[in-house]
Amino acid sequence: MANLPRTTDDRWDTGNDAGDATGDETTPPPVASEFAPQPRTRTVTEPEQEKKEPKYANVVEFVHGFFLPVIRRRISDNDGGLSWDPRWWAYPEVVARLTALHQAWEEARASDSMSAMSSWWIQHLEPHLRVILDGDTGPMANAKADRSFMGWPAMPSDPVPAAVLDAISRQNEDESRIERR
Repeated sequence: MANLPRTTDDRWDTGNDAGDATGDETTPPPVASEFAPQPRTRTVTEPEQEKKEPKYANVVEFVHGFFLPVIRRRISDNDGGLSWDPRWWAYPEVVARLTALHQAWEEARASDSMSAMSSWWIQHLEPHLRVILDGDTGPMANAKADRSFMGWPAMPSDPVPAAVLDAISRQNEDESRIERR
C-alpha cells in the first residue's frame, strides 16, 4: 500500500454533534411560544482558532517532502513530451511557480474547507504543472541529462521610456487613492 502524505490536521475532531444516545437527546426540545418569555442567553466568545504552522518551512522542503514524492509523470528526453531537470532550483520561473504552489498548498492545508485541497490540485497545481513540465516551451524544455542546458535566457526588454514610466506611476498612484476611499 502506498504511503501518502497527510494533508489534514494531525488532531481528530473530538466534537460529536450526533450525541451518544444518553440523557434527553431522544426527547424533542420544547416548542417555544412567541408570547412566552425568552430565556436570557449568555454570549460565549469562541476561542480563536489555532493557526496551523506550515508543514514545510520553504519551497525546498516542499519540493523534496511533497512535490517530488507525490507528483509523478513520465519524463521524456527531448522528444516534445514532458521535461524535468533535477536542478529545478536553477530555473527562476520554476522556483517562482513552485513557491506559489507551496504557499497555496499550505493555505489549503490550513483551511477549514473540506474541498480546499481538491481546489489546490485543480486550480493551482495542474495549470502550473502544465507550464513547468512543457517539453516544447516550458522553462525546462531541452533540459539534457548531461546538464549542458542551463535554461532559456531571460527575455529581452528595451528600457522603458520616461513618459511611459511616469504614466504607469501616475496610474498606480490614482489606483492607490481610489482604494483608500
